[in-house]
Amino acid sequence: MNEAIDFSNFGTDLMRTVQDMGGNIVLINSTLDGVASLQNDFSTEIIRDKGLLVSAEIKDAFKAASDKFEGQNALEIRSRKADFTEGDIDLEITLDQIKKAYRSYYGWMLEPTRTESEVRDNPFELFFIRQIIRQHFQFARTKTVWKGVYNTTAKGAENIADGFLKKFTAARASTDAAAKISANHVFDGEDLTDDNAYEQINGLAQLVASTREDMLAIPLNFYLSQVSYDKYRRNRRALFPEHVGPADKPTTLDDYSQISFVIDPGLAGKQTMAITPKDNLKFIANEAPGVYHINIVKQVKSWQISIRVSIGFDFASPDLLFINDAV
Repeated sequence: MNEAIDFSNFGTDLMRTVQDMGGNIVLINSTLDGVASLQNDFSTEIIRDKGLLVSAEIKDAFKAASDKFEGQNALEIRSRKADFTEGDIDLEITLDQIKKAYRSYYGWMLEPTRTESEVRDNPFELFFIRQIIRQHFQFARTKTVWKGVYNTTAKGAENIADGFLKKFTAARASTDAAAKISANHVFDGEDLTDDNAYEQINGLAQLVASTREDMLAIPLNFYLSQVSYDKYRRNRRALFPEHVGPADKPTTLDDYSQISFVIDPGLAGKQTMAITPKDNLKFIANEAPGVYHINIVKQVKSWQISIRVSIGFDFASPDLLFINDAV
């Protein structure tokens, strides 16, 4: 089907489509579409540079009935400021690659549940941009979210933004009360082994219980690597052989039903563990359209495409975050 399509003006068509559908707003929306895989484990947000990342806790404002009004602050708000870095996606696309992308688009159009309005609102050029950004955020999921270190001289997703590990390290050393992770939120544990993983993982949960017992009333995520989780499973099986089998894969901690495991691919090779509500860990996209742009240049046998995005990873409140001492 795509052999009959003339792609000679692809670059012009792509730029015109971007402008016709909202200009650089298209890139912001495509960036958010690209991070769909992050939304299961983190919250996503569009926010201005230096805007406040807010975590709000409802306070108990009840009192015995009386004629006297005694106002209390209903929300206790602790906030950090959004901080963005810019990353470029620089690609050289051949005609064969464009045709391959069109075949994917054509298959998408032919899906039985696809509506005319969906096809109208998603021309091929927009589909193409979203596909590029979506694919690159798969790299960000494994390389940037946790282990990223911003570096303007190196290539690769791990260099486009500071990840959570760098943010945690900086927050532990910070003198800013709104940003600092206090020492009693850090579990001083040991290296995980098949013999101690169960105790170590429960130890971090016990720190939450002893420091912020009220947090156990809300859903919490326990972020850890696949290797750490497997050590926990083996140690658990050894400790409770009559009750736990090889196929047993717990989704929550035995003694803390509100704490769910999140086996995070971004923590591969790390023993880092973190307990926090999902919405406390944030992927943020800069709301200013001017910092996003796209450019495409026709070469003899290809097109050179450059897409700039402005993003960040951060946590909103250090009071809702518990980590171990392994970064």
